[in-house]
Amino acid sequence: MVNTATRAVCAVAAITSLIIVCARSSGLQSSDLPFLTLVMAPYLLLGLMTGGMSERGTTARILFIVTFFLSLVGTALLALNAPHPNTGPEPGLAQTITSISVPLLQCIVAIVLGLILLLWRMVAS
Repeated sequence: MVNTATRAVCAVAAITSLIIVCARSSGLQSSDLPFLTLVMAPYLLLGLMTGGMSERGTTARILFIVTFFLSLVGTALLALNAPHPNTGPEPGLAQTITSISVPLLQCIVAIVLGLILLLWRMVAS
């Protein structure tokens, strides 16, 4: 149940983040694909981490809590950074610091969490 909830949070957060980023752009171009992949990357990493977890383990609960917190903070920061619709179009999609730094920091947290959980699993075995 915990793994299913974690995957659901990852899916909802990835879709919501993509909607926020796409809604604030004046038009998507093919050069924006790496940035859109960066927006989805932390949720894909966290979703993949749930595959190796047991349902009843403490690590699954920790992963769910971190995923929920990370997705809530990340989507809130992306949404708060979105410009008002009355402003002029941006020259490109990935022009603001927040829209790049939030997914990067989420990826860093996901990688560090994965390494900590891996070390914890190795020590416990």
